[in-house]
Amino acid sequence: MATYVIEYKRSFFSRREIRDIFISVIALSIALELAYRFIPVYIGLSISFLMVITAFFLHEMAHKFTAIRLGAWSEFRMWPLGVLLTLVTSLLGFIFALPGAVYFASYRNPRIESKIALAGPTTNIILGIIMLLVLILIKLHGLILLAVGYLAFINIWLAFFNLLPIPPLDGSKIFRFDRLNWGLAIAVSGVMLIYFWLNFSIILY
Repeated sequence: MATYVIEYKRSFFSRREIRDIFISVIALSIALELAYRFIPVYIGLSISFLMVITAFFLHEMAHKFTAIRLGAWSEFRMWPLGVLLTLVTSLLGFIFALPGAVYFASYRNPRIESKIALAGPTTNIILGIIMLLVLILIKLHGLILLAVGYLAFINIWLAFFNLLPIPPLDGSKIFRFDRLNWGLAIAVSGVMLIYFWLNFSIILY
């Protein structure tokens, strides 16, 4: 029987991808500011931008570069309707945050797809742990406390939410093919979420 080895061209940032990332990051930053209504606005936009970069952008880039490392094609694509819904819902006090996502192709290799899916939430868990340690070990005040608190919460919450085994969330792909790592990841993010809410939720109000 003949054996064929298929190699995927490594994907870097295309011009369209850079445009889609830029629009998605700006739209989501504005939506977070509109939803949380930080005062003054320039401080709110700064905090919102940091939240988007850590929780959304780094999450998606973790998917992208894990896919590239494993030999799969991968690029970020904006969802125009998702961008519109993100902005509109933010005016109502909540956010439907789905401006776009990383798409990848690996000929449906379950092992590769589960690793790519796990990379995003894992990034948020690591960032959440770092922010929690800062909150625990360093006495912060004012805007720095506010920023770190929101960065901790958004990363922990995004990790937990994305690990739910519901399509099209990352958790559905991980749960299907790698239940051990899925269980560990959602347990860690769940414990972190409870710990944050019991000890630091006052920062959010």
